[in-house]
Amino acid sequence: MVPLVLVIGGLVSGCQDTAENNVAPATPAETSATDIQADLPTEAASTTKVETTAVENKPWRILHAWDGVTMWATIFNTDYYGVPNREIPKPAASFSQRMLEEMVDEEAAASVDAISYCLFTAFMSDVPSSQVTELFPWRPPGMDEAGVDCLKVLIDRCHQREMQFIADIRMNDRHGGPRKGAAKDHPEWELLGSGNDYAIEGVRDVMLTFTREVLDAYEVDGIEYDYMRWCHMFQPGEGKKNAHLLTDFTRRTRTLLDAAAERRGCGRLLFGVRVPQNISECEYLGFDLSTWIQEGLVDFVVPSDFFHSDTNMKTEDFVTLAKGTDCKIYPAIHPMISMDGPNEHYRLMTPANYRAAAQNYYAFGADGISPYNYQRTFERRASAHRSSSNAAYLWPAALGWLRELADRDEVLQRDRHYLFYSIYKKPRKSPTGFSNDDNIYLDRAAEVLAGQRRFRMGEDFDDSMLRVTMQFKAVGLSPDDSLKIRINGVDVPLDYITRVQDKDGQNVYEGDVLGPFDLFLVDMNWETTGREQPLVFGDNTLSVEWIPAEVAAATGDEGGAEKPSPDPGTLKVSIEELECYVYVRQQAPASGEEH
Repeated sequence: MVPLVLVIGGLVSGCQDTAENNVAPATPAETSATDIQADLPTEAASTTKVETTAVENKPWRILHAWDGVTMWATIFNTDYYGVPNREIPKPAASFSQRMLEEMVDEEAAASVDAISYCLFTAFMSDVPSSQVTELFPWRPPGMDEAGVDCLKVLIDRCHQREMQFIADIRMNDRHGGPRKGAAKDHPEWELLGSGNDYAIEGVRDVMLTFTREVLDAYEVDGIEYDYMRWCHMFQPGEGKKNAHLLTDFTRRTRTLLDAAAERRGCGRLLFGVRVPQNISECEYLGFDLSTWIQEGLVDFVVPSDFFHSDTNMKTEDFVTLAKGTDCKIYPAIHPMISMDGPNEHYRLMTPANYRAAAQNYYAFGADGISPYNYQRTFERRASAHRSSSNAAYLWPAALGWLRELADRDEVLQRDRHYLFYSIYKKPRKSPTGFSNDDNIYLDRAAEVLAGQRRFRMGEDFDDSMLRVTMQFKAVGLSPDDSLKIRINGVDVPLDYITRVQDKDGQNVYEGDVLGPFDLFLVDMNWETTGREQPLVFGDNTLSVEWIPAEVAAATGDEGGAEKPSPDPGTLKVSIEELECYVYVRQQAPASGEEH
């Protein structure tokens, strides 16, 4: 194994044999040795030191979360997706090892800094020696029979390519199916179907046992607890009162990591958590991030939606919690855009969409980004039911998009396409239990036919090289209805508004399924008529007021005779799918082009 040294804001991580590079693990506050005694290994793992050399010290930019089997099975399908997508040449173990190593090589070529590999789901794992889990039924062909451990292959290759390998543990996956491993014998642990209740001490203890098994068996560079699978560690509504249990659990995990690092003669082993993208949701679920960060328990936090990229997340809320510590913030990006029927299967994020999300994250203090479920970008390679947006040819090409995102200057030099969609359109809710629907809904029965929504853009709108166009879809307007549009309280001039009626609506291949709608576009180059456009760096507000046709006629806004009463289709209007496209000009407009 070729070792790795990584500096994250001054924190040296990874194995090294030189005292000057070794950083003593932080001691968690208020942690008693007796509290963690039961969780420490009874026998130290091998203490044989490996000759090591330090590699280039650099901060992380890209932490790629591999969804374990679905990542490699997409490339060389076994039976995970049904009909295999290729014949496996013999010896199968050699083929599988070559494919795994080539995948890591492609990640390294794309400037990925670390892979967080999901090796545990619902008491199934990739750890053959585990006493508390069953092996995943999906394994790389031939490797088990040949006695080749796929995890060791991946870890060694990551280290050879100067990448970190983080062991990712899905903390409460609820994909369903029979209970496995240690959970089989404990039906009393059950939570929300196939999950387990962390209010029960036995659940927390067995999860720590698995963490210890991983640390004893493999030279991983750290552990990530993926709380986004499936968000609830306790009965819904009981997270806050049980937060202290997860905090104690987090302290005990930190102690296991520090003990493993000492045995291996390593620097600090990293500990990260993947949590909801809103602090209020974290608190509701029992994730006391402030304590975890301030006590030095965790080294990185990944704010993430369950399934989708959230360009509108308030990254600075997490950055503020980490201020003055070594903890880093890596907001997640996902290929999927929003949850409304089959949308997530047909339309995915584009490079310009990813750049917009990354720009918002970096602009508000993120240290990097963490792709999740990224295999969906090229999943048609394995599954014919995926649409062309999951293009088979995008492996490994889609990794090149990550290389762009690792370079903030590159992000700034390229166009950025911001999507401010409802992530969970009503009546849907996030698996956290929260509604994340920012659409504007107007009802004719209401006293005021107006609404507003927030959208954020980490852009310098004084930069003459940027040209911005906004658009949104208004569903339910009659042809003679109108909208008054304001941005940050400023009326949008009529000469910068375009309205296009789409009588056919929108199908699943275009986005959320919508009935007939009106597409409104707002060109933001107001300087051409001597006006100052109102967009600002950070949070902005889009406000709309619905002017029904008969109201406009009665008030004289539209002129002409009074219109008939509206039909039922115009009793409700929704403003959906707000987008902002930032075009980066190669040169500023000539002076004669602006008036």
